Amino acid sequence: MSSAVLSFIGLVLGAVLQFLFSRYLDNKKHQRDIRAKAYADYLQCVSEHANFGHQRQSTEGRQLGAKTADAKCRISLYGAPQVIAAFAKFERMGATMNTKEQCNAFTDMVVAMRQDALGGQLVDHADIETVLLGAGRAT
Repeated sequence: MSSAVLSFIGLVLGAVLQFLFSRYLDNKKHQRDIRAKAYADYLQCVSEHANFGHQRQSTEGRQLGAKTADAKCRISLYGAPQVIAAFAKFERMGATMNTKEQCNAFTDMVVAMRQDALGGQLVDHADIETVLLGAGRAT
């Protein structure tokens, strides 16, 4: 084979590999983006529940409930295993923040979401709890 043919084969092979690698990275980025959006949407719903206190039977309350259910479904589809495990623990405890254990479970869930979305950037658990729940409720 001539060097021109080998060069052409190398060029085609390089282009195919670059295409496949780019596609793989784009797919990973898309998956990370939809997971992060689901996490953020759920946390926004939790914030709205806490701050606005919609009555469940009002139009706003039903809409917020639907948004919350949507975010939970997307987390169950796209969420990392450690996030789903932390989320399930929070749900088993009643999905409220009335006790220290429930607050810890919620914080653990948010920490798992953060680690999944940002890839291992560690933050002190107590700092996250203070930001989420305020200095008065943090342990």
